[in-house]
Amino acid sequence: MILFLAVLLFLLYWAERYSLLHVLDGVRSETKTDRVVVEPGEPFLWTMTIENRKRMMVPYLEIREQVPQGLCFAETGEPVETREGAGFRSVLYLAGQQRTELKRQVFLSRRGRYFFRGSRLEAGDFLGLKTVSDSHAELAELVVKPKRLHSVKLEEMLGGFLGERPVDRSLWEDPVLTVGFREYTGREPFRSISWLQSAKTGHLVVRQYDHTLDVSCTVLFNTDASGEESMELLERCCQAARQICEELEKRKIAYDFQTNGIIAGTMGQWLAVGSGLGPGHLETVLEGLGRMTGGHRETCRDWLFRVMQGITQRAGLFLVTPRKTASIQEAVAGLEKRSGKRVFVFDASEMEDEVS
Repeated sequence: MILFLAVLLFLLYWAERYSLLHVLDGVRSETKTDRVVVEPGEPFLWTMTIENRKRMMVPYLEIREQVPQGLCFAETGEPVETREGAGFRSVLYLAGQQRTELKRQVFLSRRGRYFFRGSRLEAGDFLGLKTVSDSHAELAELVVKPKRLHSVKLEEMLGGFLGERPVDRSLWEDPVLTVGFREYTGREPFRSISWLQSAKTGHLVVRQYDHTLDVSCTVLFNTDASGEESMELLERCCQAARQICEELEKRKIAYDFQTNGIIAGTMGQWLAVGSGLGPGHLETVLEGLGRMTGGHRETCRDWLFRVMQGITQRAGLFLVTPRKTASIQEAVAGLEKRSGKRVFVFDASEMEDEVS
């Protein structure tokens, strides 16, 4: 009897020791979202996949996922992370060779760039007396676009520019004079396609009339701001830039987007989005606005004087800025002289009471 108990205790000891050493062997976790870019408050699917690749079971597994601040459940609106820094906790049992997916519908309300930074796994031993832990680092990225802005003054500014456009077309358009050809982007009507030139080049090209050079627009976004309210003003500027670009897209007006801001992440450190990118043009700008940080590459005055060198005659201009300082007004005057057009300026500090 004593020998039997000794053998049993010996087996339990080695089972306990083996489980402590190998309970997390072959256990893998992966975080995914079904989208990379979302609207503010738009639900998306957040999935945690847990896989036990070994034959031995994991009787107790606690997962603490490092989630972005502000993440909320779509059904209840409650925040996912209840304790700061503790992560979102899940507990489950894994059989040998088992793969489990934990799916949650969530949303984020504020513009920005967010990360799911992996998880910390803690597993129980064979006897349930001790636990061992391991960290699985990840970097699943999600970008939230800026909200849409509703401002009476901004709508009046857009109306002023759009009201001038038919006059420009009647003055400058010559539907007979073709000044060249360019690649078809998907935004032009089929009647503008030159089938003869398309056959020669092997891809679709469209005729470029004189008026297509005159009717164009540049959206300039300045992030050079200081003061306690600078971040709030920049948020309002991001929203205003979105409304302007969406309205231009809706009216099928060609536009390019330029900024002195810092756009973080995988899009690269770009300073401008050229016109004519087709259906993905607006989405590229909106993703860039979502990634926009609070910094700037150069002062607004230096940037605008550099931009001035590339502005064409009779090009429509929008400037979105947190504040319109004296140096900015000087640069705007230079832009107007260079382009021969009025620069429509959105000053976020003047529209605080207008924004709803």
